[in-house]
Amino acid sequence: MVKMLDCAMKHAPRILFYGSAILTLGARTAPGQAGAGVGTWGFVNVRYDTRSSASIYTGYGWHSAFAMGGVLHNPRTGYAELVGGVGAVFRTGVAEHWLVFATAETRTSSFAQIYWLPTVRTGSITSRANVKLTVAYGGRAARKLSISPLAITLALGHRLSGGVAVELAAAERARTRFGTGLELRLKLPGAAIGVDALRDVTGNGAQVRLFFASIF
Repeated sequence: MVKMLDCAMKHAPRILFYGSAILTLGARTAPGQAGAGVGTWGFVNVRYDTRSSASIYTGYGWHSAFAMGGVLHNPRTGYAELVGGVGAVFRTGVAEHWLVFATAETRTSSFAQIYWLPTVRTGSITSRANVKLTVAYGGRAARKLSISPLAITLALGHRLSGGVAVELAAAERARTRFGTGLELRLKLPGAAIGVDALRDVTGNGAQVRLFFASIF
């Protein structure tokens, strides 16, 4: 398992790059607020986490393309990060994809980042993932790959859904962390709020994450 993850980390940039190219070539623009029939639109995504960094991302788009910026901060460690990038929203089959190419700055380092946020809806079941690859410019720091989280939820009512969530954080020359738990999500007009309750199965304790997302 460790050798497989090490191999995945070494080839992750190539895999994501070629995967992104294939998805984009075979894609059509996503409908709705981020679709081709809409002019300008915007979004905001806020997270608070009891263990890792809190974050806020916001952006503005035109048709299916957008620019975004973000701030991450972990008050327990003092870690802070500024992010800026460009992306696109598109569909492949029943899946909607948000794909972002960004650059991030900390006090000591600069990174290239790729975000991939797929959403697949099949009946009353929805699968969502938040995948991020981080590679230091110049290759001085370890590459990092995170899935935060992968959630599969089932509609529990008109606005409420719930299900399971899985989290992964991998880095070169470091122990991979896995977390499992539950997600609850409440749909609001033009927005959604929710909570993830996760326990790290590799022994690093539990965490709770609150999130808010809106497209306007």
